Amino acid sequence: MHARQLVELAGWVAAHAQHLLESPAPMPETALHQYWTASKCRLERWKWTLYEFRRRQAEQSAAPQKASSKADGFEQLGPSASIPPTSHKPGATSLFLAALEEILLSEVFSRVWTALLEAHDQRRSCSEAGPIARSVLLDHFEVRRRLLNLLLQVDTERSTEQRHLNQLRTLAERWTDLLLGALADLVQPTEFAFDPARVRDFAGDFSLQSPPHVRQQAWKLTLASLRSAFAVGLQPVSANPDLNQTIAQAVVECLPRDIPLLSLPNESLWCLELDRRTGDLENLLSALLADQLPS
Repeated sequence: MHARQLVELAGWVAAHAQHLLESPAPMPETALHQYWTASKCRLERWKWTLYEFRRRQAEQSAAPQKASSKADGFEQLGPSASIPPTSHKPGATSLFLAALEEILLSEVFSRVWTALLEAHDQRRSCSEAGPIARSVLLDHFEVRRRLLNLLLQVDTERSTEQRHLNQLRTLAERWTDLLLGALADLVQPTEFAFDPARVRDFAGDFSLQSPPHVRQQAWKLTLASLRSAFAVGLQPVSANPDLNQTIAQAVVECLPRDIPLLSLPNESLWCLELDRRTGDLENLLSALLADQLPS
């Protein structure tokens, strides 16, 4: 799963936030554990990627005469052949640049999901789902800090990638604040926002005081714009598609069953609904078989 799809999932979950928060069903522990485990694993991979870049930078500084023959930090980190991100070959991928994009894009979802889970706990006067999401988000903040420090130290030869990542950061921050603004009547968005003033500016169009058809139209336009905003300009493959998929599956398991996943605007995300229905069917068959076994 590409990181851009997690951004789209964040928008879709936000659009159904009222339904999620008003549902009497508790958050499934297995899904929360899956979200935490997969997120922590992805965080460790990001940390290793950033560490490896620092290590290669140090090696090149120590042996500048060999630097021209070495792979630089913006190319794929791994045993296979790499392609610098400045390559214009169709489908060319830099896994290092993909990882940096993934960090920035995934934070949109991490902030929105944490705000929702904490609101979910507050409505039930408990502390179950919120601390799990906050733990992931705090680690995400630390990885983001390392990424931003790295961008400040990139040499001028990589100004194109630096400019691209900075533009992506700005775009992700703006969309995060827009989605949090849309949730302002349901959650406490300020501590999760990049710019609280911007959140307040975005809140008006999604106010629960507005007629339902107005809010529905606002969400329709928002989700279409969100998908378009991240449709181009990214690496064709994310750095951790397996963990992105696992995280998305865990999130879907936390949602009420009557939220129709097939209403997602991105057809490639419909596999999440198929996975959920397959899991439900397997659980049903297991229960039926258990009932038929002799006691």
